[in-house]
Amino acid sequence: RISIMFTITPMVVAKGPQREKSRFTYMHGCGEKVDIPYTTWLIQGSGLTALVDTGCSAEDYRTHICQGGALMYAGEKFADVEEIKPLAEHLKERGLTFDDIDLVLQTHVDWDHCMNTRHFMKSKILLQRTEWAKLPIHPLFKGTYAPGYIYEEIAKRNLQFLDGDYHVTKGLDLIYTPGHSPGGQSVVVDTKDGRYVIAGMCTIRENFYPSEETRRSTGLPVIPTGSHMDPIQVYDSMIRILNAGDRVLPFHDSANFTMGTLG
Repeated sequence: RISIMFTITPMVVAKGPQREKSRFTYMHGCGEKVDIPYTTWLIQGSGLTALVDTGCSAEDYRTHICQGGALMYAGEKFADVEEIKPLAEHLKERGLTFDDIDLVLQTHVDWDHCMNTRHFMKSKILLQRTEWAKLPIHPLFKGTYAPGYIYEEIAKRNLQFLDGDYHVTKGLDLIYTPGHSPGGQSVVVDTKDGRYVIAGMCTIRENFYPSEETRRSTGLPVIPTGSHMDPIQVYDSMIRILNAGDRVLPFHDSANFTMGTLG
């Protein structure tokens, strides 16, 4: 069976307090509030050190995203992002620096997933060509993307554009999962505890593991993310993610705040 195993460590850099739940669970949980982590995932094994997305600090949020005001998106006034721990500090605790990261597996380029990417001068950054080609994004989705100058900085880094599924190395694969964003991708990781899929879209656990009552009432195995460009495409991608491994790891689930290393 699988001979190469990786570990997965969630590193939460900041928190988005009291976000509208239905932004994640489409047409479900309207009016409910959830605290969401801004997560980057550290993958280590077989001599490889990789990050899945790079998150956004509270400082970057204030400086570049809301720019001194309050971010308004889809009728919701965002509460200020709260600092948890800077990414550099997370890495330092593990004896690492930005320059020690071999690969950044960029699932998509929403601001909360890519604001630190510009700091990785020596890493190879893997992302889908269709994701990058849609920049600058349509004004309808402006609230979920960073200012253009952030992407101009990222463009100076070592980007490798992909066209669909991509085999990184044994036990580590990227699968094409668009719909939330134009060219999203998800990360399939083999560990000694099983095969995990880091879902490359803005979701919480309930998206992939809805209650029995919800499954019965909808007749569907998942709840599409409420933040999408194509609801049917994102639904199909979520089914693919669900079937690609033993357990799905969403970026914004509250379990990430306290989750330890997997594998």
